[in-house]
Amino acid sequence: MKILIGDTCLKTASALISDNNDILAYMQSAGEEPHSVMFPKLVEQVLSISRMDFKSLDAVACVYGPGSFTGVRIGLTYLKTLAYVLDIPFYVLNTLDVIANIEPAKRHIISIPLIEARNSEVFTAIYEPEKGIYRKITQYTAKHIDKVIEEIKDLCRKNEKALILLGGDAQQKYFLKFQEVLDDRVIPYSEKRDYVDLKRAYLLISEQNRENPFTAEPFYLRESGAVRMKKQKR
Repeated sequence: MKILIGDTCLKTASALISDNNDILAYMQSAGEEPHSVMFPKLVEQVLSISRMDFKSLDAVACVYGPGSFTGVRIGLTYLKTLAYVLDIPFYVLNTLDVIANIEPAKRHIISIPLIEARNSEVFTAIYEPEKGIYRKITQYTAKHIDKVIEEIKDLCRKNEKALILLGGDAQQKYFLKFQEVLDDRVIPYSEKRDYVDLKRAYLLISEQNRENPFTAEPFYLRESGAVRMKKQKR
């Protein structure tokens, strides 16, 4: 099955085409152009590299948040419209799930994606290895980074073999803070885990995350600052 997977949730945009779990083409932007300009170009490029056109696609999948309020909508609007017009299955993938699975799941490793949410908060969840992928064991949440670290510290206290794998656009910002508390229990920093990498995203596609493209909505963990300000003025 030939699937187009796309993401515009964070700083970079990316598009990938897989065929029965084989990656045919993968492109990621440098984040220099607006997603609204760059993302359609990326889709055209991966189709060209794969020697395909839109009608060759069997399904479409979109990383639909959390992330930038505007960025999330750009990719989702483009991809769900494409799926609707082509009348093919449409799947949604959570940004945290994709980041948690950038690297293959390994025993004793706890994957912690961290997405910048401002005011020392992050969007996050805790993931453990299960049947070849990382699956979340907590709810998606927006939480102060100090509370996240305390939870991970407690988890490491209960599991002496656990190692912590960080990822996401807030990884670099808070890596030393984690290291100060957890020392060598934190796997060394890697820049490649700062971004949403789609190369393993196909592993997360299932009928459980299939959506109606006509009604699919972004996944947000909280309201935008503009919406909150409007409510405060009422």
